[in-house]
Amino acid sequence: MEACLNIPDSFFRGADKILDVGGWLKPEPRATHVVDLMPWETRGAKLSLDPKPDERFTKATWFQADFLKPGFRLPFAEKFFDLVICGHTVEDLAAPEALLLEMQRVAVRGVIECPSRLTEQTKGIRDRESTRPGHPHHHWIVDSVEGGLLLFSKEESDLSAETRLVPLAFTERHIASGQGKSIVIHPWVDHINYRIIRGDECRRRAQEFVSSLNLTVFVRTRDRLLRFARRMRSRIHGRSQEDFSWWPKIVETSRPYNTIESK
Repeated sequence: MEACLNIPDSFFRGADKILDVGGWLKPEPRATHVVDLMPWETRGAKLSLDPKPDERFTKATWFQADFLKPGFRLPFAEKFFDLVICGHTVEDLAAPEALLLEMQRVAVRGVIECPSRLTEQTKGIRDRESTRPGHPHHHWIVDSVEGGLLLFSKEESDLSAETRLVPLAFTERHIASGQGKSIVIHPWVDHINYRIIRGDECRRRAQEFVSSLNLTVFVRTRDRLLRFARRMRSRIHGRSQEDFSWWPKIVETSRPYNTIESK
């Protein structure tokens, strides 16, 4: 059975009832229940009307929910699940507090996976060409420090400043060598010790992080030249940097099966 997140197998041991929160794009097959904005029929971003043999969850245990809806609650009793996993969802939400509180209400323990600070502060991480840092639709830069989940406002981190950005070439080498991580994995038991951080502390943390990497002028110049060469190559071959057309198409495909409206 192929895991869809990077969460180690050890976290699943001893867990019978497992909830996957936000697992539509890459649902965890070991989960017994899934909650997402999108319907079961288009899980994995494609139309799939038949159960798959490796999936423990079913259409009946797949629930649609808007995590940003006022008064949002998960449709389960307290501590119903042995484990809840949440991969690449918290950073997407402008207001993640309700989801964090609900996860700790319905589960004994859990694991949250998010992109790392390194990737969110790296230029061109999505297409290897642009100067945009990280993933533009994300609201938070997530750190896991001494058992605490820290959510720094990405907007207030002011990543327009070069001194708060990491060259892509450096990040790729850093991750390949094992010195850097592309993801953050945050386990918790009983409750999620989290903090929402805004203002000057966001900018200061972003600055301190890049300063700690000791980047040289040579590294930054080389990265600019590499990204420029990739952009020129794409233009010559008539390729666009990123294609987001798949999302409106899958929303339209999902429409007949939706119990709530997708945008």
